[in-house]
Order: sequence, then structure tokens, then C-alpha cells
Amino acid sequence: MTSLDSIAIEWLASGTLITILGALIKFGGWTWLLTGYNELTSPVPDDVVQNTAGNTVLRVGIAVFVFGMLASMTDPPSSLGHVVEAAIVLAVLRLLYRLNTWSPQAA
Repeated sequence: MTSLDSIAIEWLASGTLITILGALIKFGGWTWLLTGYNELTSPVPDDVVQNTAGNTVLRVGIAVFVFGMLASMTDPPSSLGHVVEAAIVLAVLRLLYRLNTWSPQAA
């Protein structure tokens, strides 16, 4: 049996938590978890935010969990963690762009 180092455990735990939060946003409608979003003042409907943000958070959570699995089985280079972090930043920027440019005609 392989022993898990602390970095792998951090990535696995973070991935699990983020995946659970993504599922709660997408399937449970917990959009209140999104900082700065208010369904009363936002022009974007709650179901669009729920679907878009939920998908993004689920994707990020699964990617972080998979990286944790990879880190627990092998010894990845330290730069790979930075690549995952950059991918997370890009996913969040994409989410912000999609929500800020949403229009009723596109739906």
C-alpha cells in the first residue's frame, strides 16, 4: 500500500469539497454559495447561473481530485501543480465572462 503525502491529501480533500459544492450549486440550486450573486438584482436568471456556475465548479472539483489521485500514485513535477492552478484561473475567468455577457437571446 502506498502512503499518501500531505500534498496529495490536500489535493484530494480540496477536490472532494469543491466537487460537493459544485453538485450543490448545480443540482441543489445553492446559488447563494456564489459570492456577489443575488437573484433579485442580477439580470441573469437563477437557472442560468445554477447551470453555468455548477458545471464550472464541478469541472474544477473533478480536475483537482484527479490531480490529487495522480499525485498520490506518482511523483508529478512541481510545475504540474502550477498548470492546474492556471487552468482553474482560466475556468473562473471563463465563467465570469459567460455570466457577464449573457443575453436572453442566447438562451
